[in-house]
Amino acid sequence: MTQKRRIFLNIIATYGRSLYALAIGLFTARWALQALGKTDYGLLGVVGGLSGIVAFLNTLLASAVGRFYAVNIGAAQKDGNSGTGLEECRRWFNTAFVIHALLPLALVVIGYPCGIWAIKSFLTIPYDRVVDCIWVWRWTCISCFVSMVTVPFQAMYTAKQEIAELTIYGFVSATLNAGFLYHMILTPSVWLVKFVAWTSVVSIVTQVLIGIRAVLKYPECKFKAEYMMCMHRIQEICKYAYARFVANLATTMSTQAKAILVNKYMGPDYNASMTVGTSLSNHSMTLSTSLSSAMWPAIANKAGEGNAKAVMELSFVVCRIGSVLILIFGLPLILEIHEVLILWLETPPPFAAEVCCAIILSTVFQKMTDGYWMAILGFGHGVVYYSHRSCLGGFLMIAISWLLFAAGLGMWSIVIGLFSMGVILVIVRLHAGRKLINFLPSYWLKTVFLPIVLLSIATCVVGIIPRFFMGASFLRVVVTTTACEFVFVPLVWLAVLNDSERAFLTKKWHDVWTRYSARK
Repeated sequence: MTQKRRIFLNIIATYGRSLYALAIGLFTARWALQALGKTDYGLLGVVGGLSGIVAFLNTLLASAVGRFYAVNIGAAQKDGNSGTGLEECRRWFNTAFVIHALLPLALVVIGYPCGIWAIKSFLTIPYDRVVDCIWVWRWTCISCFVSMVTVPFQAMYTAKQEIAELTIYGFVSATLNAGFLYHMILTPSVWLVKFVAWTSVVSIVTQVLIGIRAVLKYPECKFKAEYMMCMHRIQEICKYAYARFVANLATTMSTQAKAILVNKYMGPDYNASMTVGTSLSNHSMTLSTSLSSAMWPAIANKAGEGNAKAVMELSFVVCRIGSVLILIFGLPLILEIHEVLILWLETPPPFAAEVCCAIILSTVFQKMTDGYWMAILGFGHGVVYYSHRSCLGGFLMIAISWLLFAAGLGMWSIVIGLFSMGVILVIVRLHAGRKLINFLPSYWLKTVFLPIVLLSIATCVVGIIPRFFMGASFLRVVVTTTACEFVFVPLVWLAVLNDSERAFLTKKWHDVWTRYSARK
């Protein structure tokens, strides 16, 4: 299978999973709010959010492990020495397994009592819900522990660019969780602990099955005692993970800080607003996230081969198309956000619309430079330099939001802070890209920023027209969305895609049509 065909297959598979998760998520978030109630739904967000540091470490370690897998696979492909590449990946797998077996133990020993203290003494939690929140935290810790231990197995799927197989597990997990939420709607009860227990068990079983399958499928995933304690590889993974840790620390801290600031200044009902706004905005980003997941191993492979031109081409594809895939749903959603929330939740929490829009806009800014960090991390040059500077946006977001809350701006503090974080991150990435990998800001402005801005303005101008002659309704949401896409899709083809991307998509469409015609 060719590189482009494999990337295309991975993108289609992850898009399919994301679209399914999007469709399911639009229903399940409403069901969860109905079944749990505003208070428990808000508590689920703030208590479950305490595990953010674990999920964050899980993500960055998976990235570190996957990066070394993918780079070594790329180097082996360049040299035509698959045996050496296999053995090298096996060494990295064993090293990663040792790290992921020991680190979760330390996190549980340190993190579990800290979470209990926060629930009992720091967060604003109704007295009669404290015990349930402690059980939520326990189940969350168990699920996080298993997910960290299985990281080396999942990372091999990604490094091999066989992401499509992972989508099956995603489909099954999403369906099981949706079924349980529907049962919650039909059977009124106090569901907070039971719901978290169910989702944790589904996650644990899924992770274990992925690990077993990886051992059976990939010869690299074989245990050798002599490979497990290679200090050089442990240091390399830890160094790379440190760089990712610094880069993502501020983002994770800002996520937790948002929930805590809202909880302390506004109360748990406004945490429900944050949870709803974040959930809806995340659904609008699923396609873009899928693209990044599918493209990252290909970029790392090309970096391992030393093919700088291919790395640059793939990186700017991520910047352009990643932004487009947020805006294709994000623009009509922003224009009709209040009506969408009413149709979705009937009585949405206050300020959920504004939070959702702020997250979408902030993420669009970040996605326009996502290819930069992939290229920097793929080559491995100056990753610490980049990481130290990329954390500025998140820390400044915390400071800005805190000051604005203290000044009495309420939830607008979060909106302004989110927007500021996106802008600052773009500036930092452009500077680091110019210094470390010679990505010129002028080229980015010409091929990414200006086309995306003009595309967004033209789409919004057309999308706002229905508001002048239609009242708020489901029909207006449909008309607005249709009008937006009528302008958006042709402009993407004409103004955002380059010649090679248009030729590739045309060829794919021609191949599909030829096969269809032959069957007839």
